[in-house]
Amino acid sequence: MMTGRRYIKSSSFGMAMLFTILCGAAALSLGYFINYFAQGHFAQSTEAVLESEIRYIEGLEGLSVLPYHAQRIYIPLNEDGVLPDHINPDTFTLREGILVFEYPQGGPRYAAKIHRFQDGKNLLIGYDITDITHDFRFMQIIGIASIVFVMIVVFVSYLISIFVVSGTNKIANTARDIIETGDLSRRVDIGSRWDDLGNMTTVLNMLLSRIEQLMSGVRQVSDNIAHDLRTPLTRLRQKIESAHGERQEELLKEADHLLSIFNALLRISRIETEKQRSRFQKIDLQDVLQDVIDFYEPLAENESIHMAVDLQNAPYEGDRDLLFQAFANILDNALKYTPVSGTISVSLRHTDGCILIDIMDSGPGVPDKDLGKIFERFYRSEESRSTVGTGLGLSLVAAVVELHHGTVHAENLTGGFRIITIL
Repeated sequence: MMTGRRYIKSSSFGMAMLFTILCGAAALSLGYFINYFAQGHFAQSTEAVLESEIRYIEGLEGLSVLPYHAQRIYIPLNEDGVLPDHINPDTFTLREGILVFEYPQGGPRYAAKIHRFQDGKNLLIGYDITDITHDFRFMQIIGIASIVFVMIVVFVSYLISIFVVSGTNKIANTARDIIETGDLSRRVDIGSRWDDLGNMTTVLNMLLSRIEQLMSGVRQVSDNIAHDLRTPLTRLRQKIESAHGERQEELLKEADHLLSIFNALLRISRIETEKQRSRFQKIDLQDVLQDVIDFYEPLAENESIHMAVDLQNAPYEGDRDLLFQAFANILDNALKYTPVSGTISVSLRHTDGCILIDIMDSGPGVPDKDLGKIFERFYRSEESRSTVGTGLGLSLVAAVVELHHGTVHAENLTGGFRIITIL
């Protein structure tokens, strides 16, 4: 039995993964752009200001009188260029050769360069970057927030995809249960009504209710007709039986034929609607097929029809009586259309984890255009209209095979016909 579609194999998961990759790439690109270009602009502009200050100081006549600027600091250093003890550079380096520190401690933040003049003196030239640093930190926060926001969107899309897959699995599982059991009273559980899936579920349940109503009406009418006509036909047969005359035997055959039609209709209807598995038990399909062959072998000998049998052991859990009837119908059909001195082969074997029953005859086959119709009720090809039959034998086969979750199909061969049943 098939289970609900796994999330990782769903299209929603594929779309969520694609969305995650695209959004993740966009978030990383955005974060990289904000951090790299903001830091690059910050460093470049700061270095440009310091270079400008250095050129300005070099233009002065000596360092005896240094200019004053609210956003600049000028600290003379000794010939070794060693920083004073009260200046502690940050481990963070804006760019090679540029120091970053607070001056005084806890005060404004400066970016500075040490410049050595031609006379051997060293001067620490600093530029107040407190406001610029705040702006840079703000840009970094925006970048991180953008990445977090995109990750939240990705996570929400993941939850939505799970919700969609869960909803579609509910619909698919209910539809599968209806197909397997034939119970049209089943309904899809409506988890919510605000979303599109909830609306689709509501409409689907309405559709199922309508189909159930129509199918019940059709079945009721056909069952009533079969039941109502079977009784007068039985009475008619009894009266014919008690009568005398030359046409008594012919009339009895016609009455029996009509009764067999209605009995077959009721049997097919019961199989299709009830889907009863109470009579399922462990059986060997080899024994079932062998019993069918033993039953029809005398008929085949009377027509000089050769039966080739190749059966393997096939343990199976099913309804023995129904399977016997289904295989008997197929074999009866093969005997009916196989010419005198023809051949019928019956094989039972395991293949790809399934059990395959192949019944092949050397009869004329069925017109290709009618192959898909032979399992329909009352279907009879034009060539078989003159032969005895009801057109319900293969319909019963299809109903029994479907009850056992199998498949059955027919195909024409060169000089023959075959029906393959897979269980």
